[in-house]
Amino acid sequence: MGLFKDPRRSPDDTRASYARRRAPYLILIAVGCTVYALMKQQPGGSNTIWIGVFVMWVAAALSAYAADWSDLRK
Repeated sequence: MGLFKDPRRSPDDTRASYARRRAPYLILIAVGCTVYALMKQQPGGSNTIWIGVFVMWVAAALSAYAADWSDLRK
């Protein structure tokens, strides 16, 4: 079972390289959550959806910040 395996592909992978592969997907999911929250607005609705959207954007931002983007500068 790969459930508890290290998600990095090889021993020389770092957290930064893993975060770089994960960051675009998290940003895409955050955009999707935002669109869903905007379409789902109801009068007198709860703030639970917006808390989830905020948490998703924080996760995406932290992943993008932790990623290794050094090869883009070359």
